[in-house]
Amino acid sequence: MGEAALKLVETTEVETKALSIVDQAKAVKVTDSQTYTAAGMLWKTIVAMMKEIEDTFDPIIDANHKAWKTSLAKKAKYYDPLKEVKVSVKKLMADYDEAQERIRQAEQRRLEEIARKEAEGQALLEAIAAEEEAKRNGATKEEAAQEAAAIIDEPVYVAPVVLPKATPKLQGGPVYREVWSAECVDVVVLCRAVSEGKASRECVLPNMPALNKMATALKSTMNIPGVRASSRRV
Repeated sequence: MGEAALKLVETTEVETKALSIVDQAKAVKVTDSQTYTAAGMLWKTIVAMMKEIEDTFDPIIDANHKAWKTSLAKKAKYYDPLKEVKVSVKKLMADYDEAQERIRQAEQRRLEEIARKEAEGQALLEAIAAEEEAKRNGATKEEAAQEAAAIIDEPVYVAPVVLPKATPKLQGGPVYREVWSAECVDVVVLCRAVSEGKASRECVLPNMPALNKMATALKSTMNIPGVRASSRRV
C-alpha cells in the first residue's frame, strides 16, 4: 500500500476515534464522585486524542503551509511592486486633481466677485437715475434720496459661476473618495460633555486592554471608580 493510501487510512482512523470521543464527552454528566472520576479519565483521553490528532495532521499542515508560503512569495514578488506603484500613481493623480480643483474654485470666486461688483455698479447707476427722475417729477431732495437708497439697499443677485473641471474624466480610471476622521484633542473636555449630556456615551469607550491588564496585576485590590474587577475559572 502506497504512502498516500496509508496516510488516508491513518487519518480516517483518527477521525473516527475523535468523533467517538466527542460523542462520549457530550453525554457526560458529573453528579457524584464516581462520575467526577470518570469525567477526569475521559478528559485525559481527550488530551491524548488531541495529541494524536496533532501528530497525524501537523506534518500534513506543515507541508501544505510551506507550499502555500512558497506560492505566496512568488505572487508577492510580482504583485507587491505593482500594488506600490498603483498607489503612487493614484497619489500623483489625486494631488494634481486637488490642485486643479483649488485653481478652479479660486477662479470661480474671482469671476463671482467681478459679477457682484458689476451688479452693484449697475444698481448704483439705477439708483442715480431713479433719484434724478424723482427730482424731475417734483420730489424733494430727501424723497429722491430715499428712493435711490431703497434701490441700493435691495439685495444684489449674482448668478453663480460654475466652471468645468480641468482634469479629464477617465473611463476605468481611479476613483477618489473623501475620507473624514475625528481626533480627540482633550479627553477631559469630551468626558465632561458626555456627563452633561452634550455628547453620546458612545463617544467615550473604556480602554479595555489597559483595564484588563490592571485587573490581572491588581486582582481584587483594583479600585477605579466605575470599574469592577472580576475573575472566572477556565
